[in-house]
Amino acid sequence: MKKINKKRVAFASLVIICLIIIIALIINLTILPLFNNSNGVTKNKQAKEKKESYDTVSLVAVGDNIIHERVFQYASTNGTYDFTPCYKHIKKYIQDADLAFINQETILGGDTLKITGYPAFNSPSELAKNLIDTGFNMINGATNHSFDRDFEGVKAASQTWRQYQDIIYTGTYDSQSDRDTIRIIEKNGIKFALLSYTQSLNEYNTNPYKLLKQTAYAVPLLEDTAAIKADVQKAKEQADVIIVSAHWGDENEAEVTAKQQEYAQLFADLGVDLVIGTHPHIIQPVTWVNGQSGNKTLIAYSLGNFLSTMETQDTQLEGMLSLNFIKKDAKIFIDDITWTPLINHFGDNTVEVYPLAKYPDDKLAKHFVLHDKPNIIQQYKAKTRDVIGDKITIKD
Repeated sequence: MKKINKKRVAFASLVIICLIIIIALIINLTILPLFNNSNGVTKNKQAKEKKESYDTVSLVAVGDNIIHERVFQYASTNGTYDFTPCYKHIKKYIQDADLAFINQETILGGDTLKITGYPAFNSPSELAKNLIDTGFNMINGATNHSFDRDFEGVKAASQTWRQYQDIIYTGTYDSQSDRDTIRIIEKNGIKFALLSYTQSLNEYNTNPYKLLKQTAYAVPLLEDTAAIKADVQKAKEQADVIIVSAHWGDENEAEVTAKQQEYAQLFADLGVDLVIGTHPHIIQPVTWVNGQSGNKTLIAYSLGNFLSTMETQDTQLEGMLSLNFIKKDAKIFIDDITWTPLINHFGDNTVEVYPLAKYPDDKLAKHFVLHDKPNIIQQYKAKTRDVIGDKITIKD
């Protein structure tokens, strides 16, 4: 029997151990990653997402906030006014957006000018804070009712809105310097300018056009195209995005007028990014209009009402426009455009706004206008699709 060489065995064992270590290292560094690469995929995905992360600003817009007599009576409590319950069912959508636009149809002249409803409106100044608390930070005041309390109402409204920070109010001005100041709001590194114009002014208590000769700066008119061109040019020098509030069209008419189309083309040719239309009290189409520079302008011809006690079926159906502004490679474009149908509820001593899809069944029976129309929700959905078309996403 051969004698075992202990030194040779020890050497062989050492070689085997070294080989095992080397093989383990090779497997760990080369083969295992092929079977377990989820971490690498995650890192690559995160890097890609980071690379494709762009500055984005969300916007929602709603229509005519009309403070009829029954609206302010509902909001009246202990000698003051609180309108926040009117908006509680829509508040979340407003607060979730970076920018939230509303058309304040009626002038906020306050108690000293006597609170009244239709036809010559004057609304409580408390409404301003209620709207801001709801989440609105872009407010239009240029409407056919802007002069319902003469220039005194314009001054009172301007002073009321001026108290609040981090919002912009446009459309009525109490001085030339006020009119000349472009309203800018910045979100996520993008600057937005809001310009406001109305096609007409009511003449219930006054001659507004005579007043405008004395205070031409007070309420901008759509017919003053020279002023519009100057405003847009000035806004372009200060902001990245230009939004226009246009109070236009015919009341209670679904068809877009030739004048609306004419002004829409003007705004597109000037390079405006978005036009938010109000005044008809009912919804109208949303469409793109090509500008002369090859640009496109999004036109929402009418969002309908928002809050009111108007008594026709069509004025209870409303819309909320939602979209994103996205900044990519120094350019800003509009994306993710959606339309959410809303319904105005008034009856059983309440005036409230709901998303149409979340309107309670038991409320319908109490609606002042719709109580005897059990199929109205489905009719409203069909009408929304018919008016808005199939190019804009409609949310349930």
